[in-house]
Amino acid sequence: MDERENKGMKRVTIQDIAKKLDLSRNTVAKALNNSDTVSYDTRFLVIETAYEMGYSKLSPAVLNEFKVRNKIDETKSIVVLTRREISFFWNSIIMGISDELNKFGCKLQFNFINESDEKNLVLPLDLKEEVSGIIILSIFSGDYVEQIMKQNFPVVFLDGPVELGDVSQYGDIIICEGRNSIRTIASDLISRGLTKIGFIGDVSYSKTIAERYEGYLSALRTAGLPVDPSIVANYHTAHKFYKKEEVEAAIDKFPYMPEAIVCANDDIALFTIRYLNSKGLSVPADVAVTGYDNIEVIAQVEPMLTTVKVGNQRLGRRLVQKLMWRLQNPEFPKEVVYINAEVIFRKSSDKRK
Repeated sequence: MDERENKGMKRVTIQDIAKKLDLSRNTVAKALNNSDTVSYDTRFLVIETAYEMGYSKLSPAVLNEFKVRNKIDETKSIVVLTRREISFFWNSIIMGISDELNKFGCKLQFNFINESDEKNLVLPLDLKEEVSGIIILSIFSGDYVEQIMKQNFPVVFLDGPVELGDVSQYGDIIICEGRNSIRTIASDLISRGLTKIGFIGDVSYSKTIAERYEGYLSALRTAGLPVDPSIVANYHTAHKFYKKEEVEAAIDKFPYMPEAIVCANDDIALFTIRYLNSKGLSVPADVAVTGYDNIEVIAQVEPMLTTVKVGNQRLGRRLVQKLMWRLQNPEFPKEVVYINAEVIFRKSSDKRK
């Protein structure tokens, strides 16, 4: 007779569980409440033991998490598809995806898609195997997405093309809010008396970048300031301004130096700051510069960068959570989910006219 068969003979208490695991009663109590102050492994061990001992007060949420963890045979593997990007931005997102998949007992299969395979509609071999779902981190061509969807797996996209209708029919989309946060940043620059404010970011391929540009425009319109297109680099470039040469070329095209430059992400902001410094200009004394993403490595450059914090590890975890929900609720309409972001003001935008 195992402990669950024996559970009716004696009411199992928190102290019983603590004694069996040689843990403090306080630790066990926190674990049973699924508190983040206790490591996930310890929480899982406590929940597993409590379940096996017949502890009667496990909450449905905690018990569900325990059950999900043990559905390893039902959720074989999750495939993550992305381009080989050249940014720190992706590292922590992938870490979050990996951690959350481990939590759900899923296997991560990570695939870089090169330009040739995308052009020739060649899918990774992983998709030939048994797969439960797909997370897509990059914005691929419509033809390539259609090729992926022929495999009939649930899909969650991070971001999407400017016109979301192109992919929203295929799967759920997670988008980082950008319009309001960039409007807040640009409005702060305006409140400091700055009126000649430029923008750098390729708005042609990504919904999130397009919305950040909309936030920039909104701040100018609200303040009654005209947009000077000569200091706006919002056009398409081969590497979407992820290469310093493209950023430098954009700045060189400006007929005059703006008082501030709102950058669509931290990578662009870093390239901008370094190039301005190489030309003998100081940030923020001569030009204020702002970014987006709060990439740790970049946000700590001198001067400290005003940016927008998304919480990339949490974003990675959210992608997995959305896919797990979709696996359990395939009949629900596809969703577009916006993740709120936090503006972080730092020294790089501290300029007054």
